[in-house]
Amino acid sequence: MENQNINTAAITLVGLSVEYCRVVDAAPETEPQAFLREVLRYLPRFYVTLTDLSDRDEEPVENDTIYQILDEDGYNAARESMATLFGEFDVYLDTPVEDMRYSDTPVGVSLSEQLADIYQAVGDFAGTVRQIPAEMIPEVVDDMLCRFNQYLSDTLCSALRAANSLYQSKTLTHE
Repeated sequence: MENQNINTAAITLVGLSVEYCRVVDAAPETEPQAFLREVLRYLPRFYVTLTDLSDRDEEPVENDTIYQILDEDGYNAARESMATLFGEFDVYLDTPVEDMRYSDTPVGVSLSEQLADIYQAVGDFAGTVRQIPAEMIPEVVDDMLCRFNQYLSDTLCSALRAANSLYQSKTLTHE
């Protein structure tokens, strides 16, 4: 029964992943404010879905079952298209960044890079699930949960905060 629940949750996560990747892929043709609105729909849903998947008795096991689907060119194209949308507002100060603790100067973080990191993680996950037999899904989910625990949860929260701030300020509205 647990594998069936994992498979159902994985299908939900795959659906979110595919939708988010479509939003990122359409960034060059999207108005900045509309793009941010779409991003803000997905980031919290990823966090909740992955947290729900984490809520089980056994710890996830990192097993390198997620294939690298998105190559460097695809990652850079996504990052650059989002950086163009955000312009001078792409880089922001993020105090939880580890480097900030040891620095006398502020440390800038790129929102487009964070969103591209999420794009790569969820795109690789969705692409892997499409290519594997159903019995391997729990292993792939475990691998995704390890990534979530190691870095993706922080990236999601940081990007959500920055995207929300930019969206709410309406700085990128061209009216």
